[in-house]
Amino acid sequence: MGLYIGWRCPHYLWDCFRIGDESKCFCGHLLREHQIVSDISVPCNVNQCRCLMFCFIPSRPEEVGQFWLRRRASFDPKAWRAQCRCKHNHEDHAATGSHPCRVKGCCCNCFESNFLCAACDRRWEEHQTFFETEETRRRGGRPHGEGGNLGQGVIQSL
Repeated sequence: MGLYIGWRCPHYLWDCFRIGDESKCFCGHLLREHQIVSDISVPCNVNQCRCLMFCFIPSRPEEVGQFWLRRRASFDPKAWRAQCRCKHNHEDHAATGSHPCRVKGCCCNCFESNFLCAACDRRWEEHQTFFETEETRRRGGRPHGEGGNLGQGVIQSL
């Protein structure tokens, strides 16, 4: 039985982004560094990480529609991080709860993206990461089976 992993607004029928092993979690670790126990339990396996559930965060500017950044001579793709409205990146925020900022002196109590999703023009916080079986997707009217497998985002067994 396959498990489909996608990132979308809860009321949408389509995934804004299909999640694969190299997709990054809000905690800063990759999906492959998380243990997929079930569709509702995907804790991080990295020592001392408090992340209890994989929560997708864009890791490339193209994923948030900032295509022009790669054209800048000074742009370093390895240094790019999703930013909060408080100007700190997601790794400066707690990996759990409402993701409050951990930078001393910052009064930001939750991560609010300063970017929009390239697929739907909604903010990061309006999205959720979904781990769904083929049956769950079928019942929800979402793509599944051969037509729903776009090369990533499907894990073959739980």
